[in-house]
Amino acid sequence: MNLYNAFKTNGDLEKEGVWLEYGDNQGGKPVRILIARAGGKNTAFAKALEKATRPYRKALQLGTLDNSVADRIYREVFAKTVVKGWENVEGPDGELMTFTEENVIKLFTDLPDLFADVREQANSVAIYREEVRESDLGNSGTSLSTD
Repeated sequence: MNLYNAFKTNGDLEKEGVWLEYGDNQGGKPVRILIARAGGKNTAFAKALEKATRPYRKALQLGTLDNSVADRIYREVFAKTVVKGWENVEGPDGELMTFTEENVIKLFTDLPDLFADVREQANSVAIYREEVRESDLGNSGTSLSTD
């Protein structure tokens, strides 16, 4: 195995993001979320996480930070630095949600399993590797499906 093929990522994809697809909304349009990598070349993520956790440094060192506080911090940092956009996302009322930092936080708060999936994908080296993306996409230029 060539380690470069296994681990080398595309820095532009890490910063600009890749599209995740989550099926179709009620109107039959594809629901897509654009995510940058949580780390790697997306240095804004590390900086924002460090700043957001600074007041909790002692609790983090002692392992006493409440999970709800940690989850809130991660949702906010993801909304600022990882989620770059979305298409056709509907709220609980079926109306399209405008892409804003506040709406990202609301969506992730209301749908913690979605947040867990986005977080897992954003930490995955594989989706930011150009070779894997081309093979997954069939060179079509469309997005990855999380189905």
